[in-house]
Amino acid sequence: MIDLHSHVLPGIDDGSKSPEMSRGMLAALRRQGVEKVVATPHFYAQQRTPRRFLQRREEALARLESGENLLLGAEVAYLDGMSRWEELPLLQLGNSGLLLVEMPFENWTHRAVEEICSLQDQTGLTPVLAHVERYRKKNQLLMYMNELLAQGVLFQCNAEAFLRLSSRRWALEQLKKGNIHFLGSDTHDLTARPPRMAEAAAVIDKKLGSGVVKAITDNTKKMLKL
Repeated sequence: MIDLHSHVLPGIDDGSKSPEMSRGMLAALRRQGVEKVVATPHFYAQQRTPRRFLQRREEALARLESGENLLLGAEVAYLDGMSRWEELPLLQLGNSGLLLVEMPFENWTHRAVEEICSLQDQTGLTPVLAHVERYRKKNQLLMYMNELLAQGVLFQCNAEAFLRLSSRRWALEQLKKGNIHFLGSDTHDLTARPPRMAEAAAVIDKKLGSGVVKAITDNTKKMLKL
């Protein structure tokens, strides 16, 4: 499996607090059958520039001392006008042309959706909406889902969505329809938000068949150019 969304770099955001915690999280992911982890620390344009963010990300990676199974990226918080940022490609996942975007959890506007849909034309980047299951509570995603998919926006779903009773049915339905393109742990630590990729894979295998996780993994490798 490939974990497209994680907060395993130490001391850069609200994820891992130390190199020791990071190594524990990465070891847990390896035990769960994850062969590559995309490190996606939060990026907020109001807090620092992309270049300063990259500097801090390199510092965090150096503290970890070993990043052989890591691919570097960011979870970019949506902001009006982001499609016009010249430095936005610096935040892509590796050299894949994929940009992981965290949308607001409420009050989506049509302008925001148009902004996301225009990212590919404006920047050459393909937007991937992070943890799409979390936007259902205020019906944000449901209002614009078809439009986003039609415009080539891709969706990442957290492993935990397949384990919670409140979201499992929806996540499985969307995965079966082909609307979930990537899986991620969104792990922040080893206790409150631990990696649960193997548990999610087991649910998917049981409900949809053993080939589904492999298909997503193969597609993720292709999209990440691994």
